[in-house]
Amino acid sequence: MKRIGQPAFRRRKFFINRKLQSRFIAGFTLAVLLGLTANLLVSYFLIDRELNEELYKIHIKIRTTSEIAVPILLKLSAVTIPAILAASAVIGFFLTRRIEMPLLQFKDVIQSRSRGDFSKDLSKNMPGELPAAFNGMSRSLEAVFSSLKKSASILDKESGRLAKPEAARAELKNALEAITEARKSISLEISKFKV
Repeated sequence: MKRIGQPAFRRRKFFINRKLQSRFIAGFTLAVLLGLTANLLVSYFLIDRELNEELYKIHIKIRTTSEIAVPILLKLSAVTIPAILAASAVIGFFLTRRIEMPLLQFKDVIQSRSRGDFSKDLSKNMPGELPAAFNGMSRSLEAVFSSLKKSASILDKESGRLAKPEAARAELKNALEAITEARKSISLEISKFKV
């Protein structure tokens, strides 16, 4: 049933930390903008310097601004564009690592739970209410698991205790059968002596 006023699709935010996401976007944008601004400033100063030098040589040779600016821009772009890409890659790596580490820890804790090890808990620095909910679920699973272990050990002891009388009963039955056989053979021997 569709509620009035709500969109048909709601975006789920399980592992999205809005502060981290906005910091990532702002940091990435800032790195690119600073790189481009630095590129423009350096281009301006280098072209200005080159033009001033060319003004002194103007009486010897006349060159257009593009003839002067293009080599400078190419050299500058060859340096700044890789620097901008490297800075963006480093920022992206660290932010991705910051997002990935809690997820890897979450995976490790889940794997330890699957082996029955309840000693590890999720740290509180994970986004949202996930650590508190998961740790609460783990504590209740641990309680159920420990009571199940306790019940299994009690059941094992009781089955061992019940198996012992069965063995004793079987031994007594064998002994009784042996006695019965011995009594029959003795009766047979006695009947031979009757006159």
